[in-house]
Amino acid sequence: MAKEMINVISELAEKFIQAKHYSQGRNEMKICKITPHVMAAKWTGTRCANFFAEGTRQASANYCIGYEGDIVCSVKEEDRAWTSSSGNNDRQAITIECANDVLGGEWHISDATWNSLVNLCVDICKRYNFKLVYDGTSNGSLTRHNMFWNTNCPGPYLQSRLGELAETVNKRLEAKKMIEEKLIKEYGAEAYEKALRKLIESVNDDGLPSTWAEDELKKAKELGITDGSNPEMFTTRQETAAMIVRAVSK
Repeated sequence: MAKEMINVISELAEKFIQAKHYSQGRNEMKICKITPHVMAAKWTGTRCANFFAEGTRQASANYCIGYEGDIVCSVKEEDRAWTSSSGNNDRQAITIECANDVLGGEWHISDATWNSLVNLCVDICKRYNFKLVYDGTSNGSLTRHNMFWNTNCPGPYLQSRLGELAETVNKRLEAKKMIEEKLIKEYGAEAYEKALRKLIESVNDDGLPSTWAEDELKKAKELGITDGSNPEMFTTRQETAAMIVRAVSK
């Protein structure tokens, strides 16, 4: 891995809880894949990360997404997590454990978990400059646990949506790229990055912002950047562009 990769954690993660079992580094292999898993448990991201930290099972993941959408980092991105029963895959992949909101059957995941998974995949793909390709084989950049081991993971529900995941993430990447290029050209890279940090996206089933985002959302409302409604919802391109322009104008 590149020397500058030290303590790399997505800004979408609420916290970091170090897993007990993982491998330092990635044997100089490039991060170019994502492998989503299911927990087979209705856990928060924190509960899953704590489970990996306890080390009762020789397993881990780079990220854990809870059934309410919280994201917790368990293994830093420069290190290989023990997730997919394939060292070769996990040296190239960011692995993500997703909570189930229904146990058994299709192993369903909640909309909040799905939305956080999409957001995290967009973030990873953008930072490592690759798109998601799901071709049903381990050659793609979106892989499955059951490609490498006799397991039901990621379950019928999530597996049936992996093509949709790739399509959704890639469309978001293209949209973000177009908006970024336009705004950076008009306002400059520094102003754009500063404004972008002010945009708060929180996922919470009760329609309220997470406690960690309350102050920032309140400030954004005071500055006239947003009206603060529907903090759990995604914004359209035009809404995102409007908020960024308002922010850089302050």
